Amino acid sequence: MAISDDLCALIRENFEHNPTKEQEKAIFMMSDFLLSRERDEVFLLKGYAGTGKTSLLAALVKTLGQLQQRVMLLAPTGRAAKVLSSYAGVPAFTIHRKIYRQKSITDMNVFQNDINLKQDTLFIVDEASMISNDAHDNTVFGTGRLLDDLMHYVYSCEGCRLVLVGDTAQLPPVGEEESPALSRTMLEGYGMQVTELCLTQVVRQLEESGILWNATMLRSLIQNDEMFEFPKLRGKSFPDVKMLPGDELIEAL
Repeated sequence: MAISDDLCALIRENFEHNPTKEQEKAIFMMSDFLLSRERDEVFLLKGYAGTGKTSLLAALVKTLGQLQQRVMLLAPTGRAAKVLSSYAGVPAFTIHRKIYRQKSITDMNVFQNDINLKQDTLFIVDEASMISNDAHDNTVFGTGRLLDDLMHYVYSCEGCRLVLVGDTAQLPPVGEEESPALSRTMLEGYGMQVTELCLTQVVRQLEESGILWNATMLRSLIQNDEMFEFPKLRGKSFPDVKMLPGDELIEAL
C-alpha cells in the first residue's frame, strides 16, 4: 500500500462519521498536499456551513498528532480561536499573537513582524474569510496587511506550509469586496501553488439547527438571484435559536 493510501486511511479512521464523497475527495487531496515536496504550496479549503469542514480539520489535526508532526492552529479572533481549539482538541491562537511581537520596550503599542522559528510546521487558519489585506494609516501591526504578513511569516521558515479554511458566503473584511485569503488569484500572486476544494454538500441535519437552516436558505436565494426583499427567517422551532427582546440582548452576549 502506498504512503498516501496509509495517510488517507489514518485520516479516515479519525473521522467522526463515514465521509461523504466530497469529504473523501478532501481527505485524498489533503494527503497529497501533506506528502508533496513542493515548498511554495497552500491548501485552500472552502465550504458552506454544515458541510463538514470542522470534522475534516479535527481528523487532520488528530492524525498529525499521531504522526508526531508539528501543527499550529490559528484564527483571526480570540473567539474563533477558542471555537477552533474546542473541536480540534489542541490549543489555538489568534494570528496576531503568533506573527507579531512588540517593537521595543519603549514602544509598547507598536508590533512588528515576528520571526518564524517553527520549522516543518503545518499552519491551519480557520475563519480565513475574516483576514484583511487592506492597510490603514494608523495600523500598529506589521505592514498593516494581515494576509501579506501571515504569508511572509509562514513561508519564511523551512518546511512550513499553510492551510486556509473558510466560507465564501461570509462577509469579507471591512472595505474589501472579497475575502483575499479565500481568493485563488490572490494566493497565486504570492508565487504559491494552490490546491483548492469547495465543499457544497450539507451533512448536518437542517432541522436540528436554525442557524444552518437559515444560512442554507439565504445562500440558495442569493445563488438563484431570488433575494428581492428581506427574507423571513425561522427561529422558534429550533433548539439552537433563542428569541430575545432588545433589552436582554447585550446581557446575553
